[in-house]
Amino acid sequence: MDTPTKTLTFETRLDLIHEQDAALCQYAELWNQVKFRWFANLQKPKAQQLNRTQFMHEMGMPFSYRVFQGVQQSIKGLIQSYQTNRNNRLVTLDVKIKQLEKTLNKLKKRCDHVAEKGCPQQAKQLRNRLRQKAAKLHRWQQKQAALVAEKQENKTPICFGGRKLLKERQALETGSAIEGWKQRWHEARHREFLLVGSHDESWGCQNAQLSPSEQEDAYQLKLLVPHQLRATFGTTINIDHLQFKHGKAAIAQAVWQNQVKKHDKSIKGQPLSFRFKRDKKGWRLLVSVEVAGPTEQAEWIGDDQGVIGVDVNPDHLAVVELDRNGNPLQHRTFDLPLHYKNDAQRAAIIGDTVRDLMDFAAQQSKAVVIEKLDFQQKKRQYQKQDHPQYARMLNAFAYGKIKDLIETQSIKRGIRLYHINPAYTSLLGRMKYRDRHGFSDHHGAALVIGRRHYGFKEKPPKQLIGVNAKGTVKTEHPPVRMALGDYQYYNKLQRWYQPLEKSLDFLSGWRHFRRVNRVSYSVEARLDGRPGMSPDLIQESATLLSAHPVL
Repeated sequence: MDTPTKTLTFETRLDLIHEQDAALCQYAELWNQVKFRWFANLQKPKAQQLNRTQFMHEMGMPFSYRVFQGVQQSIKGLIQSYQTNRNNRLVTLDVKIKQLEKTLNKLKKRCDHVAEKGCPQQAKQLRNRLRQKAAKLHRWQQKQAALVAEKQENKTPICFGGRKLLKERQALETGSAIEGWKQRWHEARHREFLLVGSHDESWGCQNAQLSPSEQEDAYQLKLLVPHQLRATFGTTINIDHLQFKHGKAAIAQAVWQNQVKKHDKSIKGQPLSFRFKRDKKGWRLLVSVEVAGPTEQAEWIGDDQGVIGVDVNPDHLAVVELDRNGNPLQHRTFDLPLHYKNDAQRAAIIGDTVRDLMDFAAQQSKAVVIEKLDFQQKKRQYQKQDHPQYARMLNAFAYGKIKDLIETQSIKRGIRLYHINPAYTSLLGRMKYRDRHGFSDHHGAALVIGRRHYGFKEKPPKQLIGVNAKGTVKTEHPPVRMALGDYQYYNKLQRWYQPLEKSLDFLSGWRHFRRVNRVSYSVEARLDGRPGMSPDLIQESATLLSAHPVL
């Protein structure tokens, strides 16, 4: 089995003297000038873009090829991030526009109905609401058209320094305020630089070499100065007594591997990348290292004894423990109260929740299985629910952060992580396992996720019984499978299931489906005491169920 790898980044604060701080500031300014020029070059049509050699010759490149690779990688990451966010915004706008169009159609019909009844005051209020909704729809359609045109033209309008700070310039009038803004604008645009490493370079990076220091658990960094700055600051900048609060084992392993590589050429070095960032307190150093094995356990935990199925939701993680045969042993819920929290609080909550999940997996000595799903698909799944609760949850939903932390913690702690196809896991969990095991919809989906890892096929029940508020029972038969693929079959199954679910009028959030020949408790016990259910309806429902030939 291939060993999974993950690039982890660890941070430390630099304690610099004045000359070193000035040298890093000059380095960052020179590096970002090249970055801005290269980004402007990429915004031209492809026929007019310069390749790397032409660009370096035209600009009189102040950096080596390895330093320029950091510029390229930084720009590539910015462009990919912007394009991903733009796609997410297009998905969100598409769903919002469709929902708002449905709302407008309902309001128009209601407005016409009220006007026919002769209620002028109510009709006026409805027309005002209709006009506001129409204006909102127009704004959203304009945003959607602008984003689509931008995507078709392959434009990436990135503002280095931030649009918020750029807009502040419009409100400034006095010369002193403008000068102060220029200083802040310059600092915001020249506050970081990136140096990329490689496994075949000395100490993992040619331009910034991290080596052990005489002090225990400390390192020294030798930074190579560009040719333009060597007359002022010398050839190298030596920064000593670097200590990392987190990732000590991963960094020590990488440094030791690079040290041994100098004497044994058969050993592959460990690439190290260094990002220098400046904030109000000074300079920070972020070291990225590739981790390919557990840092907290000696051996990997596999799926021989069973797995932990995890269904990621906006407000909680639904977890089900399974044995090797796909049978559920226990289920748990790890809450994610992310609403009304800032970014730092959400990161802390997600980190604690994922840690608790991995503690549970390590305690049970079982691997973890999650859905192979991106944020757009997950968000689209919940946007179909037209309810303010889902809108609030989606506003704070950080699916990508949750997924990344699970992957990182699995490698750190040596717990195998598997990804499965998420198609119709919620549908199958709701139909097959929710009432059988007393699960919620999400725990039923987690059970399907764990079973799918082992390749178990999920067949729908032969017949379903639904109990609605009127006490009637509706039975339907699923479609015949007729040699269709899994995706086509489950898609057809969903079209069969949705009308049955929508036709039932549930009270107090109860959604009760039961498989025929799988009745473990009486209908009277489930219906008795529910608000809004009269004794006559309970007796009628019991009579209908008792008259069913299969029951």
